[in-house]
Amino acid sequence: MSETLLRAEALLGAEAMARLRAARVLVVGLGAVGGACVEALARSGVGELWLVDGDVFEPSNLNRQPFAALSILGQPKADATAARLRDVAPTCAATAERLRVDAANVGALLDRAAPQAVVDAIDDVPAKLALLAECLRRGLPAWSAMGAARKRDPSALCVTDLSKTQVCPLARRVRQGLRALGLERGVRCVWSREPAAPQIPGAPLGSLMPVTASAGLLLAADVIKSLSSAG
Repeated sequence: MSETLLRAEALLGAEAMARLRAARVLVVGLGAVGGACVEALARSGVGELWLVDGDVFEPSNLNRQPFAALSILGQPKADATAARLRDVAPTCAATAERLRVDAANVGALLDRAAPQAVVDAIDDVPAKLALLAECLRRGLPAWSAMGAARKRDPSALCVTDLSKTQVCPLARRVRQGLRALGLERGVRCVWSREPAAPQIPGAPLGSLMPVTASAGLLLAADVIKSLSSAG
């Protein structure tokens, strides 16, 4: 066991850590929620991460996205995130792919990545539906991030099956979209019981790192629990 993971093994045990080392997780969307999630997965002992995002880091990302920094503005999020993980989690093999996921390319992406688990941290609803629907059709365990913008209280976050979500408009749209395809259950998701704050006309969606990072960490914790368990 690498010295960097001794504290994780002290908590989870050697068998659980071996299962994490053997796991490959696909994470799509490396912003505020996805970035926090992948860092926690890598630092906790997941052996392989396939990191997908088609965007670059911008100044507006600095208030909440874990890997955003002045020194890497303009760089692709996938590449910069993989480089960061190689620096902080040397036991994790990180593969970067610059890609905007859609219905036309999601099947090929899953074929390339061949993951044991998928984390969806995409903002775009059609892309989100395409990824989750394909995971459900293939029987791939999937986790998804619902709305974290316009929220102030990280303690209102929880993780449940998508079918049990309430309040969140994004979760409702995803539920309805999957139901129209005959898919209703099987996606674990992080969502907030807190009603969204009013949107200021003409302003971007407001968001705070304590909420977005907490959402990513909750996703990571649930993925780790699943991948490290014997059952």
